[in-house]
Amino acid sequence: MATEQAEQPFEAFFRTYPGAFVILGPAGQVIALNAAARALAGEQLAPGTRVEEHAHPDDAFALTQALGHVTDDGAPSRFTCRARQPNGGMLTLAWQVWRAPGKPEIFATLSLAEAPHAHPREPEKAPEKPVSELVLRAILDHLDIIAWATDEQGIYTFYDGKALAAFGAAPGQLLGKSVFDVFGDHISPAMQAALAGTQGRESIHIVGSHWDNVYLPIPGASHGHSGVIGISQNMNEGQRIREELEARLALIERQQAVIRDLETPIIQVWEHVLTLPMIGVVDSRRAARVMDDLLSAVTRTSARFAILDLTGVEVVDTATASHLVQMIRAIRLLGAEGILTGIRPTVAQTLVSLGVDLSGIPTHGTLRHGLAFCIRRLERKVRSATV
Repeated sequence: MATEQAEQPFEAFFRTYPGAFVILGPAGQVIALNAAARALAGEQLAPGTRVEEHAHPDDAFALTQALGHVTDDGAPSRFTCRARQPNGGMLTLAWQVWRAPGKPEIFATLSLAEAPHAHPREPEKAPEKPVSELVLRAILDHLDIIAWATDEQGIYTFYDGKALAAFGAAPGQLLGKSVFDVFGDHISPAMQAALAGTQGRESIHIVGSHWDNVYLPIPGASHGHSGVIGISQNMNEGQRIREELEARLALIERQQAVIRDLETPIIQVWEHVLTLPMIGVVDSRRAARVMDDLLSAVTRTSARFAILDLTGVEVVDTATASHLVQMIRAIRLLGAEGILTGIRPTVAQTLVSLGVDLSGIPTHGTLRHGLAFCIRRLERKVRSATV
């Protein structure tokens, strides 16, 4: 009951005060206004609307900045701003605004900044917006970024951009608030450096999103800088594309490894006997890779014989033939014996015409004959060891 009795004088004052009186939220939204303010500014200035929506396009940004600079020490600020009228014209209003200590609400009184005309003014044709303003609006509305600005004390004076939706925030929501209050101990070193006048850039992960932040100190006449302009770009889409590309590259590498294993399958067909069936075109690059794989397999399995089956090879060149001979010699250096099988007539003619020396290298017409040769040699060594 005591509270209701205390509120009644205020309500009576608010209703009967002859001057135009408005109460605003921190972001410039109208909380309440009296009849005098409604009569002066028009019915469109209603609770829930934002004052910059009814300002002249050239004055809206300045009005937002002025409201963001209001301090909470009770000291009033004064400025003028043109307001839209229902008939299409503009009316210049003088604003006096202040904030009570420790309170977020902004109090304002309005008055005419110029003498009213004796007759209704003609509707004023709204001037075309500057190209720079149109470009900025298009960037903020269509790119996935947040653009913001602070004064030298770190108080937000501008806060807008399409990427605000990622935070569930609204344009102008942080106006009048300090970056130190918003981020607390989590304020980044790059932002702190920017407030001190040093340009910077950083990538951070916050609220489930990747952000690329650019900090640009605003040049100032007296202190060297008068605030910071920041651009925060949501990098989620780029991060998603990068992860997809990395996944595809990893898949391609795995596929290539499978293809390499399939094109040069090294099979242990008997105890201490390896076979390498070669199929298709054997170029120098493939022959070099085959040599590495085969020599590793000979060492790993302690093989005594390695059969290179060329049944599926139709064409060889000088470099390929040289690689085959070198492979046989390298197998011998490891204590095993290399054998060639399945040489086609066309390949045989090519090897002869190239002058490839295969003397001393066992050759057999088919893989079966080559395997039988290896088995006989192994059995002979076993009998010799037994005797």
